[in-house]
Amino acid sequence: MKQSIAQVWISALVITFMLIFSGYLAVTISYASTVKLKNGVLAIIEKRYGVTTRKGIAKKSKLTDNSEKTVYTGFGTLESISLYLRGNAYKNMGSCLEGRGDSKNAAENEWYGVYDLYKNVTPVRVESNTAVVEVNYEKAKTGKKYYYCFAKVHEGKDPKKGKAEAYYKVRLFYQLELPIINALTFTIDGKTNMIARPSFCEINDFKKSNIDGECPKRDGE
Repeated sequence: MKQSIAQVWISALVITFMLIFSGYLAVTISYASTVKLKNGVLAIIEKRYGVTTRKGIAKKSKLTDNSEKTVYTGFGTLESISLYLRGNAYKNMGSCLEGRGDSKNAAENEWYGVYDLYKNVTPVRVESNTAVVEVNYEKAKTGKKYYYCFAKVHEGKDPKKGKAEAYYKVRLFYQLELPIINALTFTIDGKTNMIARPSFCEINDFKKSNIDGECPKRDGE
């Protein structure tokens, strides 16, 4: 009898250890993957001087075997991020409004979230020579989940004149999924380097300039 009890206890201990180890391994892998994606998102924002939205260009390009392939270029920040995350099979979702801290700067807490990363089976729609990636975002709502979140924080000069330095914050999510236990969602936050002159092509929510007309062309935009 004592031997049977001891065997059951040892089996339970082994199972518990395996669950803990599996959970640790799963979290480590998911965390590392999401950190890499977060860094990629920050790089896209910096390359385009802010959070922009812009349709792309679809054109035929010849490959080395003389076959042709459609190449898409010229997308804005949000379009590029969505394609980047889709291409890396990122599917986690979470809240933009949790754990924002107690910052005195209201802008630091003004998060926006993208909620339709996989709305279309085909991510790029071509109209004539224009490549369209549908990206729908909104000011983050309590209780609603998003694929990723972003915010703009002004620094320095008067933002109403379009000359304010700014940095951008992003939030992605990773999950722990184990048998019996409900999936737990964790956040990974990051921020860009300071951008001295954010793009005039930024999304309407971020525009602080009265300049109209075509956006100035700069490297990376």
